[in-house]
Amino acid sequence: MKIAYICSDIDVQVFGHEGCSVHIRELTNALAEEGHEVFILCAWAGEARVPTRARVIEIQPEGGDAALWTLLEAEPLVQEHHLARDLRSVLWSYWLERRGAEILEEEKPDFIYERYALFGRGGLELGRRLGLPVILELNAPLCDQQAGYEKFTLMRTAAELEKNILERADAVIALSEWLEKWAIVRGSDPARVHLVPDGVSERVFAEAEDGASIRARHGLAGKRVVGFVGSFHWWHDVSTLLAAFAELHREDPDVRLLLVGDGETRKKVVKQTRAAGVEGAVVFAGKVPHEEVPRHIAAMDVAVVPYVPLEDFFFSPMKLFECMASGRPTVAASQGQVADVIEHGKNGWLYPAGDAIRLAEGLRGILGDRELAAMIGSAGRRHVLEGYTWRIAARRVVEIASERIASRRAMEAARHE
Repeated sequence: MKIAYICSDIDVQVFGHEGCSVHIRELTNALAEEGHEVFILCAWAGEARVPTRARVIEIQPEGGDAALWTLLEAEPLVQEHHLARDLRSVLWSYWLERRGAEILEEEKPDFIYERYALFGRGGLELGRRLGLPVILELNAPLCDQQAGYEKFTLMRTAAELEKNILERADAVIALSEWLEKWAIVRGSDPARVHLVPDGVSERVFAEAEDGASIRARHGLAGKRVVGFVGSFHWWHDVSTLLAAFAELHREDPDVRLLLVGDGETRKKVVKQTRAAGVEGAVVFAGKVPHEEVPRHIAAMDVAVVPYVPLEDFFFSPMKLFECMASGRPTVAASQGQVADVIEHGKNGWLYPAGDAIRLAEGLRGILGDRELAAMIGSAGRRHVLEGYTWRIAARRVVEIASERIASRRAMEAARHE
């Protein structure tokens, strides 16, 4: 099949290193590896150029549209009320409808696959205009998630559009069971909502990596290493991980904490390491390209996937799958999809979210039992590579799209009888 992938989120760069960027590239890579032709229409390609099997077409305003945007952005009223991001998102959908229609009419894809974004109605309009099924990928309850953010001003408009988009999509792919239920509450036809979790690339994680070079780089040779990899968002509970690590470090000054990534809470965590007196035992590796993630996880004796306690845990944690696929024994906060994926004590280890004492107990037990650690690591890797890969997700996407295409054709045939 030929697939048009649309990412209308103006804050997501296709060639970035954040999880959202990796998701876009790896799913489209997997679709291409399955023999399909894929091209991406996006609002922001990004400056870096990470190898990808899909063609990437960045759509930006030109001519009069570009001049209009410059004028709007400079308006004191727009600046005063933090309208710039919302207006840019709204206008991008219109730019997509015009420029995208030209591209799709020339490319003639079999269906449109769109990553849901605030105000992202362009893909649906293109689908209706060109008679193409639109598969909507739902990664988060975006309006709920953005509530209270001062730069999210047009909240009511976004919420109404969100409901309309979910009602009209030919199919909705929800990354977690929580999102599946949420989409139905927001108006999606239950028969058209499908659960397709995140995954890992078989290509990237095909071989178990050796973390010796990363250990040598950061002075970790011969040390027992607890590790985290992520984007330091507020929901990544690195503070609880740090508290648990401080307890372990008091018992064994040779244990180390390797933190890979960067983000909004990193400065806070740095201060906490000083307050806990463990700054000399914590290594901040910073943000690394995605292709280096497996080697960094391999440098850990145990990987941790920490989350703050959340009633609405909608995530499908990519880093959980990557830590497990690396063959590292993985300790994770027990909530949502995490608790569905991990069978405690067999392919991973669960602890109550936010509980530093229980997290320390789990880490202590795994670090102190090499046989248990090896068993959990091996079982976790096998579980993910057999059930949570991007190619498995890609096959499911195509299966869903094929069903919608066949349904449309049957309806067309019935109308002509």
